[in-house]
Amino acid sequence: MKKVAVAALISSLALSVQANEIKEETVSESDELAKLSQKMNNPLADLWLLWGQHDITSLEDKSGKSYLTQKTSFQPVMSFHFNDDYNLAVRPNVQYFSADMPDATGLGRENGLGDTGLLLSLGTKEPIDGWILGAGVSILMPTASETYLSTGGADQFAAGPNFVGMKIGKEYTYGAVAQHFMGVGSSEAMDAHGDEEDINLTDIQYIWRKRLSPTLQIGFAPNITIDWNKSGSDKYTIPVGLGFDYMTTMGGTPVRVAMEGYKYVEQADEFGPEWGVRFFFIPVVQNPFK
Repeated sequence: MKKVAVAALISSLALSVQANEIKEETVSESDELAKLSQKMNNPLADLWLLWGQHDITSLEDKSGKSYLTQKTSFQPVMSFHFNDDYNLAVRPNVQYFSADMPDATGLGRENGLGDTGLLLSLGTKEPIDGWILGAGVSILMPTASETYLSTGGADQFAAGPNFVGMKIGKEYTYGAVAQHFMGVGSSEAMDAHGDEEDINLTDIQYIWRKRLSPTLQIGFAPNITIDWNKSGSDKYTIPVGLGFDYMTTMGGTPVRVAMEGYKYVEQADEFGPEWGVRFFFIPVVQNPFK
């Protein structure tokens, strides 16, 4: 009888130890996900991300007819050690479009590659007065499979500066990533007078996030664009909206999943976006150079 009781006690202790180990593993994993979620708010952090994004946008012409555009982007984020104080962030952006073309073009629905972007930005590893700051060069390469799928229909190489400023707190994150592109070389776009028109475009991604739990945030990160070749309010495309992101694991790999919805409060009268939905799937992978 005593042997049975001792065996039962040992078994109970073993189960208790195993339960505590599982609990510690779960807490540890949760802590790691929380740290990664916070770190991913910094566009210049020393992370490697396989950033996948899908945008669905409804556009409208001046007659009120709607057109649907879908864009799938692959934007791997690669961070390299520059020195003790700075990281170099490298972010290419390959885009594939499936778009309803305006009736005036007679093209119907078209599919193909868009232009390819490349952001190179040197930024601080540690905050300066609470801010992560960076600057560098952004490049736009004319890789579109058709001219009408290129930026501004220009099918042109473009480059310019970029600037990053992010305040990352325990509860709130906010800031912006600004890029400007100036066309270089020949352009397929024409102005109202029939003269060649170079790309002259500013993109500002403004960011705000609030942490609801260690792995869940609400917020937004839409892109304002300013086409300096247009006049008046037609040059501005301004979305506002809200979304969420959640940090989890899939097959042992940390992944951020997110969705955001936007309404455009300013756009070109002739042809511009009305609303959009954006989906993200972002695995965090091991830096192969570490």
